[in-house]
Amino acid sequence: MSNSDDPFGANNGNKTVIRPRPGGASGQSGFGAGSASSGSTVFSNQPFGSPAANLSGPTDWVSQQSPEYAPKQVQPRPTRKIPLNVAIAAHSNAEVKTTNPITQAAVPLLVLLGRLRQLVVDMDAVPLMQHVARSINEFERTLLARGIDQEQVQIAKYTLCATADDIVQNLPGTEKHVWLQYSMLAQFFGARTSGTVLFDKIRQLLANPTVYYDLLELIHSCLSLGFEGQYRAAAGGDIELQRIRRDVFQTLRTVKPRGTDEISPRWRGVVTRMRVAGEGMPLWAIGALALAFLAGVYMLLRFIIAGEGDAMAQTMVQLHPKTAIEIRREEFKPLVTEVFEADKAQLERIREALAPEIEEGLADAFIKGEKIVLTVSNVLLFPSGSADVTPEFEPLANRIAVALDKEPGPINIVGHTDNVKLRATSRFKSNYDLSVARAESVAGLIRKFIAEADRITVIGKGEDEPVASNDTAEDRAKNRRVEINIPREESL
Repeated sequence: MSNSDDPFGANNGNKTVIRPRPGGASGQSGFGAGSASSGSTVFSNQPFGSPAANLSGPTDWVSQQSPEYAPKQVQPRPTRKIPLNVAIAAHSNAEVKTTNPITQAAVPLLVLLGRLRQLVVDMDAVPLMQHVARSINEFERTLLARGIDQEQVQIAKYTLCATADDIVQNLPGTEKHVWLQYSMLAQFFGARTSGTVLFDKIRQLLANPTVYYDLLELIHSCLSLGFEGQYRAAAGGDIELQRIRRDVFQTLRTVKPRGTDEISPRWRGVVTRMRVAGEGMPLWAIGALALAFLAGVYMLLRFIIAGEGDAMAQTMVQLHPKTAIEIRREEFKPLVTEVFEADKAQLERIREALAPEIEEGLADAFIKGEKIVLTVSNVLLFPSGSADVTPEFEPLANRIAVALDKEPGPINIVGHTDNVKLRATSRFKSNYDLSVARAESVAGLIRKFIAEADRITVIGKGEDEPVASNDTAEDRAKNRRVEINIPREESL
């Protein structure tokens, strides 16, 4: 490469030379006597305020070699740790909702060991050792009080001791030798290290996970918390440790499958509904609004009714005539029934058959519309309150049957009563039932003396068709009757 192509060469007339500034330090251009006359623009790599900017040197100092860049070492910020006594007090009453009594009793100690492993608690060996020892004793007493099997209590106690020793002995600090001398395994089990004892016990427990389920959950928690034991310094120990923890987890899930595949039980957002206008309004406000509405409706209706009432009153006043009102009554004209000669002959034949009873006022025969009606008083027919005909009626029934047998058309026998209600001891439910029964009794007797018995039909009227008022005993006696109807000859 020629000097004319090298941006850092001596012959740099009319060229713009850009020098790198390692580290992004701010710089100030320094120009010598020779460079000012060359007309070139030079960006220097000399730091701002550097002594080299004010010292005399070669006129072409920009061609000199740049100094080696040394990045500034960033000092880590000191981590603020929690005092040991504060951490112990905060986690001494920690509780977790779980159905596992072993894990629940170990929660305070497990939380403290987790904080220690995260290096957020000051390491003070002697108070920490005393607190952990008390917590393990309290853990053992709690499990025994809850009725946990002695064998499982000892295994759980051994697991907590080994986990505490493994975590604390591998923390950075100057007091580890104190813990090594008075480790938890040494105090409670006379052992210095956990060795392969705990992992051999894990293999035994996995053979019967249903019985040791709660204990296996505690062991899995300690493995997840950081217990490594013999695998901490072994080659490939982390892989073997992950396999053991995975086997424990899969065994636990085989015994009690997870209810849901969701990792977090509360990963869904809170469903909120839009607030409806008026929601949450107090009852007194609702009552006040309802009262105001009703008052408004009342006033509106009162105004409308008052206006319409005035108009109606005016209309009614106009309906009243201004002159005196005269009441005119028409003269009563009795109804005259025209009787034909043929009817007289038919009626006379029937009346002749009932002449003695008609003279005594016990029977009658007359024309009513399109039919001839024969009436027989109950005095001759029935005893009081009875529907059975008297023996005295049989001769009259014979004469009626003979007279009607000669007349054409159907024969209707209709029973009637007064409006006096029957006694509770009566065998009839109502006056209607009594009228039907009496009509049946009369019809049964007449059928004996008539040639065509099927001409006779029975009807009950009860108290519905009186011939007189029921105000007196005489009028009620008239209403208690049996009528025998036959059609008029000319209506057939």
